[in-house]
Amino acid sequence: MAEEPPPLYKPELIEPKKRLTLLQHCYKEPWVPIGCITTVSVLCVGFGAFINGNKVLAQHMMRARVAAQGATVVIMIVAAGGTLLPKRGEDGSIVRS
Repeated sequence: MAEEPPPLYKPELIEPKKRLTLLQHCYKEPWVPIGCITTVSVLCVGFGAFINGNKVLAQHMMRARVAAQGATVVIMIVAAGGTLLPKRGEDGSIVRS
């Protein structure tokens, strides 16, 4: 009789992926939601100034929005880079988590 081939993987060695909730992501990287809220707030103030006819304030708010949005993107890149880099142990070897 033919023997059944061994499994290609051992189920007990596979760890389930840990999915973080939105709130856990906010606690892990608090600057990203702060940047998003700042960008939306400045955008709303700019739209309000535009609707009221205050073109100077609207222009300043749109410039501030670009700055806030750029800072948020930079923060997101830094946050993603920190999670993508391999972690190193005390002896300099790469630690798998």
